[in-house]
Amino acid sequence: MMDLFKKYPVAVILSVVFHLLLVAFFMFSADIFSEKKINPKPTVNVVKATVIDESKIKAEAEKLKNIENKKRLQEQARLNEIKKKRLAEEKRIADLKKQQELQKQKLAKQKADEAARQAKLKEKNLLAKKKAEAAEKKKRADEKKKRERLAREKAEKLKAAKEKAAKEKAAKEQAQREQALRELAAQEEQEIRAQEAVASYTDLIRQKVERNWIQPPGDITGLDCVVRVRLIPGGDVIDAQVIKSSGNALFDRSVERATRKAAPLPLPNDPKMFNFFRTLEFYFRPGD
Repeated sequence: MMDLFKKYPVAVILSVVFHLLLVAFFMFSADIFSEKKINPKPTVNVVKATVIDESKIKAEAEKLKNIENKKRLQEQARLNEIKKKRLAEEKRIADLKKQQELQKQKLAKQKADEAARQAKLKEKNLLAKKKAEAAEKKKRADEKKKRERLAREKAEKLKAAKEKAAKEKAAKEQAQREQALRELAAQEEQEIRAQEAVASYTDLIRQKVERNWIQPPGDITGLDCVVRVRLIPGGDVIDAQVIKSSGNALFDRSVERATRKAAPLPLPNDPKMFNFFRTLEFYFRPGD
């Protein structure tokens, strides 16, 4: 009974109400019959009243039955809808679980593939690293050998360059010494020649000065002087000065004038000898 009430509460209530109405109907009918006996009424009216009441009850019962059927159908439709929704939800959940399982399997496969790929990549990287380290080690060894070879070559070249420089320096110094000796010999020879030339040309210069000398008035017996003369190429005199006086100013001035007048003074033809004649001194004494 409780199960029926839980499943169809409206129908059970309507059924109880219907039965209560029937009980009330029968009790009411019994009272009527008993009143008929006490207060008799026309038979026709009693029959009509009874018929009318039964029609109403039947109509009400039919109405209640229709309502019950409608509600039962509505309840059935609601239950069917609930069942349909439940089945749809169960199917959705099942599909979702299936999708989740497929996704889980897919993720597991992806994870496994990624792990395999990572392992393969790690192995590849490790191999590449070993190769790179080996190549780098070989490269460093080759570079070290190259540096050592270059260092040896550089040292050998430096040694050879030093030896060559030392030889060249020694040869140069030897050549310089020889050149110095030659120059010294040439200079000494030139100085000897110059001294000889100076001595020779000094005498010629003195003679030319004497030819251009005009004796000053007065007694000049025993007078002499030393004259310093400065020349330019060609023998022209730029200065003549008595550096050791005779003691007679007129005599000294006459010698200086004669020296300037004698220009150009005789000089060697060799231009290199002129340096020895830029400034020269000669002794002047008339009649020598």
